[in-house]
Amino acid sequence: MTGTSVFKPTAVQKKALELLGSGAKHILLFGGSRSGKTTILVIAIIYRAVRYPESRHLICRLRTKDARSSVLHETMMPWLKKIVGHRRFKLMVHDNYVRLWNGSEIWIGGLGDREQVDKILGHEYNTIYFNEVSQISWAAINVAYSRLAMHIPGCRNLFLYDCNPASPMHWAYKVFIRKIEARTDTPLAKPELYASMILNPQDNADNLAADYISDILDTMSDKQKARFRDGLWVKAEGVVYEKFSEEMLLAPEELPERFDFVTAGQDFGLNITNVKAGWVGNTVYLIADYGAYNVPTRTFNETLEALGWYTNEDGTEAVFPTYCDPAGGERIQEIRGGVKANNSVDPGIDYICALMERKQFFVSTACTGVLQEIADYVRDEGNQIVKVNDHFMDAMRYAIFSQVQYGIICS
Repeated sequence: MTGTSVFKPTAVQKKALELLGSGAKHILLFGGSRSGKTTILVIAIIYRAVRYPESRHLICRLRTKDARSSVLHETMMPWLKKIVGHRRFKLMVHDNYVRLWNGSEIWIGGLGDREQVDKILGHEYNTIYFNEVSQISWAAINVAYSRLAMHIPGCRNLFLYDCNPASPMHWAYKVFIRKIEARTDTPLAKPELYASMILNPQDNADNLAADYISDILDTMSDKQKARFRDGLWVKAEGVVYEKFSEEMLLAPEELPERFDFVTAGQDFGLNITNVKAGWVGNTVYLIADYGAYNVPTRTFNETLEALGWYTNEDGTEAVFPTYCDPAGGERIQEIRGGVKANNSVDPGIDYICALMERKQFFVSTACTGVLQEIADYVRDEGNQIVKVNDHFMDAMRYAIFSQVQYGIICS
């Protein structure tokens, strides 16, 4: 092994490395583009794997292909060659992991790929590193938490995270900056276990092209500069529901006591979500939402029942349509009141935008899934919806626009 002299961190990067030894169990590095966040955490994992033989470590993103290209090939493989040497590790291409000469393993995976989830979550780890968490749902993060359970003497198990900041409604901002629970907004039980640090391109200028900051980052729009140059938590560029504002937020006790009728929307997939809406005339109130990760549809529905989803305040049974993703097939039958939704994306979005403009759209603060996604639900430069963290957005659209199109009322 070449030794620690291979990596010569900047002053700011040294502080980030010191944070890893601070006693915190959850550590987030956030900030602008090309600030060295991924490099620092990947190198830390390599040294942990070297120091503790037979240890196992996981690096995951939303998509496996992105983890392989941006983390494995662009970052980890070059640093492995520098730190341990070409002949002291082997890349297991089919299984997406690297095995070191001392028996340690570094796995690469995607939490958004069904064929990968069972494989990577079938092991226990000493380190789990969530790369670019602005793209990963809170439900997926929580499921992975149980896998940080490998015991190697002397090795303190760690969760590592990084991201370019998203909106202040994102779960990472709540947990690491505000120190509150992502779903309930209550104070963290042990806030001292959660630490974060900002790193920006200026802190990594010695390793960047001379004109990267001045000719690329400095010429971006104000919102992009705030996020990718200055590392600020701001609403994203191209937000679909740009008219959504804090004026539309209501505490649960501020919702109407009675609704004319209730509907729900159901999205399927690895991230399975449900959004419940109440209607008073043409005004829509999002009452509650719930999401889970990698669970059967029947189990998800049983959880909704246990949460009182289908029970009125007086204890009677609540009967209402649940408009489900039409691609759900037979799974629709496993959701109580399940019917096929209208999946017209742009007309549905336009209708909800019109509700917002007319002040006929309100969201309970209990709808933490919706609130975590709505500020980062965006279109790309080609005006196409970015299919990342959109599961509650799909369920919300099903619940509202399908009712407008089909008008199912249950008595």
